[in-house]
Amino acid sequence: MALKGVLMAGGRGTRLRPISYAIPKPLVPIAGIPCMEYPIRSFAQAGIDDIIVTTGYKFESLISGLIKLKHLTQSILFSVEKEPAGTAGSVKMVEGFLNDTFVVASGDVLADFPLDEAIESHRKSGKMATILLTEVDDPTQFGIVEDENNLVKRFLEKPTAAEVFTNTVNAGIYILEPEILKYIPENQSYDFAKELFPKLLREGVEINTYHGKGAWLDTGRPKELIAANRLMSAKYGTEINEANFKGKMIVKEIPTGSKFSVTGNCYIGEGVRIGENAVIENSTIYDNSSISDDCRVMDSIIFENCIIGKKSKVTKSVIMKSTSIGKNCEVVESALSSNINIQDGSRIYNVFLSSESNNNLD
Repeated sequence: MALKGVLMAGGRGTRLRPISYAIPKPLVPIAGIPCMEYPIRSFAQAGIDDIIVTTGYKFESLISGLIKLKHLTQSILFSVEKEPAGTAGSVKMVEGFLNDTFVVASGDVLADFPLDEAIESHRKSGKMATILLTEVDDPTQFGIVEDENNLVKRFLEKPTAAEVFTNTVNAGIYILEPEILKYIPENQSYDFAKELFPKLLREGVEINTYHGKGAWLDTGRPKELIAANRLMSAKYGTEINEANFKGKMIVKEIPTGSKFSVTGNCYIGEGVRIGENAVIENSTIYDNSSISDDCRVMDSIIFENCIIGKKSKVTKSVIMKSTSIGKNCEVVESALSSNINIQDGSRIYNVFLSSESNNNLD
């Protein structure tokens, strides 16, 4: 039988607000591509054509957003949770779909891993479960995993700095056999990392490990979303060394304007306007946005149809669609939702600002 995939997309994305007020976290674009499309592509490259998406929060938006991705070739089904079921609980709900080896991934984490070698490792191991691992700089935000001879030795979920024994963490991608489902209780919230895997270890069940090779980043907060855009712009971009562009970047359409500078790892969409002496560094500028004369946009994301007024500066911030920032403004380490008008001369530092209007990115 063919491999199947389960994509978990039921989280509320609370740390990503106000961005996740507008759109389910799995659909937030990273370098022009919805976050959950990266694991879907990894599924396709591994020959996984049948996928079931488990969802709950904003499920209507998530389903309609996936339907719009007409280039996807896989067959995608949806399982909608009335109440949060947890990572393992959501998979238990679709066990009738899972009659052979299957791969579970998170739709709201940037995971651009090739899966072929991991699947081969799983099959050679003969184990019921394989966990993909990756390394991070700050393991206190994740579940850390110590392994030996490709077998899990111990887990610790979100350790304190003093408890950290490795910077290797659970990447949230699992290759599993159907028999593992019998260890997951029905009709209750249940988690893979916090409950199921520790239970298996206590019962003497060995768990295979595979160290992932590729890009992985938890995009739970705005600063991590910005980092993810830089990462993917660098990975899939083209090295450019021209008068206005210097760096590795994705440029969908050359912006109108002249005498501007775009440097570093950037994504530039279609219909973008950049004024004279404006500087864009390591940033994402989506379609039809306007960066006025003498602006600086650094380590930031500017969504569609935004206007950044003359001599304004945006640093380490996310500005959502159709928001207008006046002249001589400064926005630092902030996230502004859609359809907001910021008055001339405003100073905004470490603010997460949401409007009552419709924030939908569609």
